[in-house]
Amino acid sequence: MDSVITLNVGGTLYTTTRATLLKYPDSMLGSLVSNDYASTLDPNGHLFIDRDGEAFKYILNFLRSSQLCVPSDFANIDLLAAEADFYQVIPLIDAIKGYQEEKARHKCRLYFLEIVEVRTGSLAVMPTCNSRVKVMMIGRKDVLKTLPLTVTGIDFNERLCYSEPTDYAEFELFGPSSRQRVGEELANLGWTLVSSNLSSSSGIDTRNQGAVHFYLEHTFRDRWSQSLEPGHLVQPNQKHEKEQLHLNNSHSYTSHAHVPQ
Repeated sequence: MDSVITLNVGGTLYTTTRATLLKYPDSMLGSLVSNDYASTLDPNGHLFIDRDGEAFKYILNFLRSSQLCVPSDFANIDLLAAEADFYQVIPLIDAIKGYQEEKARHKCRLYFLEIVEVRTGSLAVMPTCNSRVKVMMIGRKDVLKTLPLTVTGIDFNERLCYSEPTDYAEFELFGPSSRQRVGEELANLGWTLVSSNLSSSSGIDTRNQGAVHFYLEHTFRDRWSQSLEPGHLVQPNQKHEKEQLHLNNSHSYTSHAHVPQ
């Protein structure tokens, strides 16, 4: 019959079997119960190990199941790695390294998009018939491709000529009130407006048949942010979206078309 052993690890008592501690004979714990390692006893005669008592439960569970079992929000992986190294449980050390690498691959990263609107004209404050409006979107290509075509436009891929996914690109947005429209879309997609500022300049335009015209230029810059996992940076099925947009436009045209009586 396998003998039962009680360990005192940093003041926390654990009861297990000798066979469990011998799961990996070359580890410090295997040497401890094989009497190859100098041991210390507490006042109650239990084997005493002066290490972190809370972390040891993960060490012991690994000896029992050969699996690293930690909560999904486990925040003490570095401490557990240090404890596994102390006990020299090599398979556990390897499992922790694999866990850390997997977490690093799925770690969220903060990304930014900018929308820049330039209004130029004698009444540049508002996009009236006396002003010209140009709106640009700026961001990383792989981030831009996560956006639906209702934001970028159906010819987005054709206009974006950068070859590398991590290149930063800028492209023009078309349509009335595109800055406001795209802002609403981004907010509904979970993006956060982190800053919005306005810069202005003025000058004199003499290009129109020698006439002197005073003009204003206002530049609005909105910066949006969102945390994305690498798995989110996958190009959506924009072909389906494009077909749907064409279909919606066709229906819109049909519903507004004049039908002779």
